[in-house]
Amino acid sequence: MESLLDVAGPLGLVLLALVDSTSLGTLVIPVILLVVGEGGALRVAGRTLLYLAVIGVFYLLLGIGLLAGLLPLLDAFGHLLASPQVMLVLAVIGVLLVVWSFRLDPKAVAKRGGDPEASARRWTDRARRASGRPPLLIALALTAGLLEAASMIPYLAAMGILADMGVGLARGSLILVGYCAVMILPAGVLCGVRAALGGRADSFLDRAHDWAVKHTAGAFSWAVGIIGAIIALQTVGPALTWLTGGGS
Repeated sequence: MESLLDVAGPLGLVLLALVDSTSLGTLVIPVILLVVGEGGALRVAGRTLLYLAVIGVFYLLLGIGLLAGLLPLLDAFGHLLASPQVMLVLAVIGVLLVVWSFRLDPKAVAKRGGDPEASARRWTDRARRASGRPPLLIALALTAGLLEAASMIPYLAAMGILADMGVGLARGSLILVGYCAVMILPAGVLCGVRAALGGRADSFLDRAHDWAVKHTAGAFSWAVGIIGAIIALQTVGPALTWLTGGGS
């Protein structure tokens, strides 16, 4: 299969990390903690940083585990990815991801009578209860990470790019450290804003919270669509060649 690195590579990893940085666990919940946290600004920022550190380490360990399992599989079965039958399956998966991304779009969800912001609102109460209690913040971070792992398509795509780059587990783990750092960087910057400005940051953080709640679902929809388009573009040519008998 033509390498995903040709299309994505390091730049793709940065873009996927930025998409992951806008997720519910890495942005919405931290902003909620900064908004509803009680006590001094430094205390609120510090406890939010504790949450970010926990979820960042969670994703790092999860990524290393996924990469450790993926690399041996690629070594053993990577040659099969070049077969036209697999290309056809991947092309179909790519097209289905693009179609699914349109259904995930917040406007499409709203038209079907759903509430694209419902999940973020539910987490507001959980974050408020955990705010100010380090053990509960740690539990909140682990819970958010576990629940989001079920829909971590950008993160899985990043694992695929890393494996395709052929960097190995050791270098791949170091790259994952940087990836996870980018994931929590925007929320970390907001922690710095809270620590530096205190109560003067309230209006700004309120707007940041509203923006994060509004755009989280949309960012995920875009990520799914882009990943699907990359997969489809990489595989549809060989798949069509095989279907039309051009590869025989």
